[in-house]
Amino acid sequence: MKHTYILAACLLGFSLTGCSDFLDQDNKSDVPAQDFYNTKTGFNSLMTTAYSSLRDVYGGAPWVFSAGTDLFAGGKQGVDVIGTYGSSYNSSDPDVQKFYTSCFKGIQSANSVIYYGNSTEDSSVRLQYIDEARFLRAYYYYLLVQQFGGVALNTQMFDAAVMNHSRESAEKVYQFVIDEFTELASDASHLLDRSKTTGSDFGRANKRAALHFLAKSYLARGYESFAQSDDFKNAAAYAEKAINNEKPTIPFEKVFSIDNEENDEIFWSVQYSSASLNDLSKDGNMQQSLFGVYLGGAEEKNKYNAGYLAPTLHLHKLFQEGDMRYEGTFMLELHQYYYDYYTKADESPIKYFYAPRWMKDAAIQAWRDENPTLRNDATVIVMDDKTMDRRGSETTYEDKCTDDYGVACIKKFDDPKSSFSMTGSTHDIILARLGETYLVAAEAYVKMGDAAKAAAKINDLRKRITKSGYNLTVAESQLTGENGIDFILDERARELAGEYHRWMDLKRTGRLVLYVANGSYNGKTCYAYNHDKIKVSDFVGNDGNYKILRPIPLDAINRNKEEVEQNPGF
Repeated sequence: MKHTYILAACLLGFSLTGCSDFLDQDNKSDVPAQDFYNTKTGFNSLMTTAYSSLRDVYGGAPWVFSAGTDLFAGGKQGVDVIGTYGSSYNSSDPDVQKFYTSCFKGIQSANSVIYYGNSTEDSSVRLQYIDEARFLRAYYYYLLVQQFGGVALNTQMFDAAVMNHSRESAEKVYQFVIDEFTELASDASHLLDRSKTTGSDFGRANKRAALHFLAKSYLARGYESFAQSDDFKNAAAYAEKAINNEKPTIPFEKVFSIDNEENDEIFWSVQYSSASLNDLSKDGNMQQSLFGVYLGGAEEKNKYNAGYLAPTLHLHKLFQEGDMRYEGTFMLELHQYYYDYYTKADESPIKYFYAPRWMKDAAIQAWRDENPTLRNDATVIVMDDKTMDRRGSETTYEDKCTDDYGVACIKKFDDPKSSFSMTGSTHDIILARLGETYLVAAEAYVKMGDAAKAAAKINDLRKRITKSGYNLTVAESQLTGENGIDFILDERARELAGEYHRWMDLKRTGRLVLYVANGSYNGKTCYAYNHDKIKVSDFVGNDGNYKILRPIPLDAINRNKEEVEQNPGF
C-alpha cells in the first residue's frame, strides 16, 4: 500500500500570535521568502510560525489524546468515531488525519527555521532559535511515534511538493527523538535554562522541558519490543534531573489558575492571549469547554461546554476523601452563574452541588448547614452510580452524562475572562509540568523494581494535596510489578485528568483495551471503565489485528509514491 506525508512549504504570511513577545509575527507576504527569512525580522517571524503550529495540534477537540479512554466518554453531543473504535473508525478518520497533518506541518515549519538559521542574518538568538526548532521537531516526532509507530523521518526543508517518503521504523524514530532531546538538554545546547524563561520568554522550549521529554521518551521506548536494557534507568535519571530536587509546593488549584500561568512548576506550555487574537470567540482554544456536560446557552451565563467528553464514573472513583485534587479538578459547587465561583462565591447562591461519592446524607446536610443562605436550595447530585438527577428522579451516572447539568465538569482549565464560545479560551495549555515529571520517575522506578523510590516520589507529590487530618501515604507494596503500573495509571489520572496524556498512557502500558472495553482480552476480563459500550471486538480490524496504533490516513497513502505498510487493524 502507498503512504505519504502531507507537508507544508514555508508558511509565509501565517498570522497567529501569542501572549509573549516571541509570538509577535510580522506579515511580510509581499517579500520573497529567501530574502525575508534571511533577515532578523523574517527569521523571528519564521520561528513564530513554528511555535504557532502547536495551536493546530492542541487548540481544538483532543480526540486523539482523550477520546475512547477510561477517563472520558460520550456526553450530550457524543464522541467522534475515534472514541468508539468500531468499523466506522478507519483510515479515513478526519480527526486522525488532522492530527497527522498538523504534526507534519509543524515539523516542516521547524525544518524551515533550521534551514534558514544557517544563512540568515546573525543575531544573539540565531543559534537559540535553531535549537528551539529542533526541540519542536523532536516533540512532534515523539507524538507521532506514540500514535502511529514508525513514520517518515524528515529533517530537511521542502520548498516544493515531495511525494515519496519512506516510512522509517518506530525504533529509528525513537532513537532520533532521544538523540535530539539528549543534545538539547545538554550543556552544549543553546536552549534557555528554565530559570531564564520568564516574562516575554515564558513558553519557549528550554533545557528543563527537554529533560522532561527525554525522560518520557525513554519511558515510552522501555515498553516497546525493541527497548534497550537501560531505558527505564535513563527515564528515571533524566526525570530526576528535570525535577532538580524541587518539591511540588504550589496549591494544586493554583497550578492551573489563569492568573498564575507563569508559575515555577510549569516547564512548557502553548501560549495564548486575548490581546493577540483577532477574534476572541474563534481564535482561542477549546480546553475549558471539553470535559463535562452541557450547561445551557448564553442566557445561563455559564461557560459554553461542548458536551463531547464527559468524565467517567471511574475517574470520580479513583479519588478518595482527603485528596484536594478532587476539588481542584472538578467544579463541585455550581453557583447561580458558573463563573461566580471565581468572582463572587460568597454571595451567589449555589444551584447544583455535585457531592463526592463518599458524602452521605448527614455530611450533605452538614454542608448545607455551613451556609444555609447560599446552599439550602441547591440541588444535590451525588457522583456515584445510582443517584438522583436534577429533577429528583433516580438514574445512573451514565445517563446523567447526557443530561444538562447532569455531572460535575472539570474546572482546572477554566478561563473566567473568556466569551461564551467553545473556542474562545485564552488559557495556556500546559504540556510539561513538575507534577508529571514526578510520575514519570515513579513509573520508571516501578519498572526497575525499585518500589521504595517509586513510593517516595508519589508521597512527595501527595504532600501538597492531602487535607489536614488525612493520611494518603502510599506503601511500597502498592508499587510492585504490574499492580504497580496500575497504581501509577490511577495516580496519573488523579494528577493529570484532562491534560491530554491519557490515550498515550494506556497505549504505552498496554492497558488500552483492558481498561476501556467490555469482554476478554489476552485472557483477562476487561474493566469496561468507558460507558460508551465499547466491546473488545470493536478493536479488531478486518485483518484480525487489534487497532492499537492509529491508522495512517488514507489521503496520505494515496498521495505517496512509496509502498509502505498500513498499521495493523486497518
